[in-house]
Amino acid sequence: MARLISLALGVVFMCLFAARASAQFPPPNGQLYACVVVDNTFQSARLMRLVGANEACGPRETKIRWSVVGPPGPRGPQGLTGPTGATGPAGATGSAGTQGATGLQGATGATGAAGATGATGPTGPPGSIGGEFGTNTNWAFSANGATCTLGQVLLTAGQAAVGTPANGQLLPINQNQALFALFGTTYGGDGRTTFALPDLRGVAPNGLTYSICDLGVFPSAR
Repeated sequence: MARLISLALGVVFMCLFAARASAQFPPPNGQLYACVVVDNTFQSARLMRLVGANEACGPRETKIRWSVVGPPGPRGPQGLTGPTGATGPAGATGSAGTQGATGLQGATGATGAAGATGATGPTGPPGSIGGEFGTNTNWAFSANGATCTLGQVLLTAGQAAVGTPANGQLLPINQNQALFALFGTTYGGDGRTTFALPDLRGVAPNGLTYSICDLGVFPSAR
């Protein structure tokens, strides 16, 4: 049988081109199959043809098999690292994200310290209205009388003055809203809770009283 295989190997290359179309070469698994007609008298192969692994031989043929793939060789050394490829083009810019929520408002800072109060200026010289004004004035008390116009200045010689004496005093706004609407803060007051009447004591004739009508008719424009 060994001689038969040797003879078959000797003529295999002569028969490759005569193989049938159904045989694959090179075979996928490295195994070759052939059908051989053996001359038993001379123990030699007279004809050999390649066949597939599952293909049957004829009645006078003998099927033989051998491998054309040797054992795997040792692993070769690792090759050199290839050069770095060129940088690819930059990708398209993504769409802008949605705007974030507005942050909380920070706390109000502390109020700074109040500045120092300036020095008081010198007192001015006394006025010179004359000897007929400003002495013993505005001593009368508030009283009611004839109907007057709100804000009207009245001169009284008696002890009762119609309205309120004009001594520059502060009046509450919530009790004198009509009068405040006329005077505002012209003569003083903070304009929120108080306002002031004019101070007419220095210009009133001696012994007389200037008063302001605080209960009367509200003036109307012409």
